[in-house]
Amino acid sequence: MWERCLVIAIAFGGVLLFDGFALRGKLTARDKLVYGSIVLITVYGAIDFAMNQDWPDYLDLANIPFGKAAKTMEQLLQTDWER
Repeated sequence: MWERCLVIAIAFGGVLLFDGFALRGKLTARDKLVYGSIVLITVYGAIDFAMNQDWPDYLDLANIPFGKAAKTMEQLLQTDWER
């Protein structure tokens, strides 16, 4: 777990350091909101990965609106390979 945390800290530190210098003074309030939202989503995913927990992730969120349609398509396309 500590190795994962170290790699995540180095990766996030590098990205935020680079973005801090490259984007300083160039972002509007809306850009900062979008950037912050993306960072929060990736931090949640990184914590989920580092702690190796079975927390809800992006696929679970996509399964809510598309799950029933995907299950129906899967059943329609299913092939019986044991003939």
